[in-house]
Amino acid sequence: MIGAAQGLYTMNMHRSAISRLLFAVLFACLLPGLAMAQEASQSKPEASEALVSLQATITDLQATIADLSPRVGNSEGLQRQVAESRLGKARMALLQRNLEFARTVEGLDEETAGYAEFRQRAIAKLQQQTALTRRIVDDIRGRMKLPEAGASAADQAAAYSRIFELLASLDEVYRIYIEGLDVSRRFGIDVSSLDAEVRQDLAERAATGSALLDISASDMTALRASLAAVPDSTEIKAKLAVVTNNVSRLAASLGKVLGLMQSLDMDTSQYRQQLITVTGQISSDFFDVGVLSALLVGWGKTLWNGLIESGPGLVFKLILFFVLVYFFYKLAGFAQRLTERAFDNAQKQVSQLLRRMVLMVVRNAIIVIGVLIALAQIGISLGPLLAGLGVVGFIVGFALQETLSNFASGMMILIYRPFDVDDYVEAAGISGLVSNMSLVNTTILTFDNQTIVVPNNKIWGDVIRNVTAQKTRRVDLVFGISYDDDIPKAEKILQEIVAAQDAVLDDPAPNIRLHELGDSSVNFIVRPWVKTEDYWETYWSIMRTVKLRFDEEGITIPYPQRDVHLHQA
Repeated sequence: MIGAAQGLYTMNMHRSAISRLLFAVLFACLLPGLAMAQEASQSKPEASEALVSLQATITDLQATIADLSPRVGNSEGLQRQVAESRLGKARMALLQRNLEFARTVEGLDEETAGYAEFRQRAIAKLQQQTALTRRIVDDIRGRMKLPEAGASAADQAAAYSRIFELLASLDEVYRIYIEGLDVSRRFGIDVSSLDAEVRQDLAERAATGSALLDISASDMTALRASLAAVPDSTEIKAKLAVVTNNVSRLAASLGKVLGLMQSLDMDTSQYRQQLITVTGQISSDFFDVGVLSALLVGWGKTLWNGLIESGPGLVFKLILFFVLVYFFYKLAGFAQRLTERAFDNAQKQVSQLLRRMVLMVVRNAIIVIGVLIALAQIGISLGPLLAGLGVVGFIVGFALQETLSNFASGMMILIYRPFDVDDYVEAAGISGLVSNMSLVNTTILTFDNQTIVVPNNKIWGDVIRNVTAQKTRRVDLVFGISYDDDIPKAEKILQEIVAAQDAVLDDPAPNIRLHELGDSSVNFIVRPWVKTEDYWETYWSIMRTVKLRFDEEGITIPYPQRDVHLHQA
């Protein structure tokens, strides 16, 4: 009995688990559908509530408009301006809310409760948009007032600021109206006549903006000419600032209108060309085929007319310019040759660096003067050019401080002439023959045929040894003999060897003396004088001859020796 009861209990437990599993699977399958149904049931009331809320807002705006309209006609001065501003804002808000209501209805499902009624209301509101838009446009145009011709710059700035605010509102009205026409088409409303009217309005709006932009651009040109004649006039500067700002804002406003026109597939190439011409800003519109072709045609006509009007004078100026430049170029060559001849005939020899620098300065100075005179003859003002060169020179000088330091060192080398080209020098840790010199660096050719360019700042800041600066040079030699050798004999041999050298000078006389009793040898100094160019040949010749004669005469050149004494304990 107990075993049967346990089996029955186990079977019931399995059945309960299977039932729970089936219920969970069924619930999981039904859950998305239940959620979608719940979402749909919630979205419909939410959309209906939004439409009811919009309708209430629209009703309040209509009441506000009905209350403000008679106040505008019955008030004056500041009260009238305040009432007009509030009325315009209320109408603009009503225009936006009507469009929002229609868009919300457009997004409803046809099965939504009250859909037919909401649709009829949306169509009615869309049909009311035309009249409301017309009132707003007429109101904005009526509030636009240009400043008087003799108004001050401050009054003009204030008046144009109000105008640009109204223009921005007008562009926004047209944008909302065009979007409303698109929604109306989707509701099945025939708006072909309204579309034609808005196209005409936008064309007139673009034409008016284009004319105002041209007038402002002309005023800006005139004010700039006036400012050039009277540069200290504060009023002209202020008016020019106002007009410049007007041109920028008019161009931006016209650009917005052209964007609305393009949304209706209207041709705007003419106005795009004007924007690029007036503002000088190249945008993506520049690459439009129509705009680009119109600009090229206009530029071509301007260039052709300019060539016809001023072509002969321009050609004459160009010919005069090149003639003057050529004349001064030849004059610079002639002056350079005269300077070279003067250096050649000078009794005092000058350094190669000074010679090249003077020749370069003379030639280039004459050419620069000639170019400046030629530029002045063709009508180019030299004042701003020279001022610009001064600023550029300051910037370049600040950036090239190290180079200018080398230049200053080059000038010091030029003045004091510690060495010249073809001199053998030791400077900045480098030994060699000077092959080239400039005011910035010096080129040294080492004896193993390496070309080393050393900045003049390094050379002038170090010890300079000019080996070839003097015409004569002493050859310093030291020879050692053994303590056992005959000193007079060795001295006589050294005198004979030196006397046999053709390059050795008689004056100063050679100096041969017993100089030192060294640790291992008795040392003689041999110091003959030779010309600087004969130094190394004489050095090598005496050195070789002494070794050979000492060997022949049995005179020993000893090695270093050291005596070691051992003491036995």
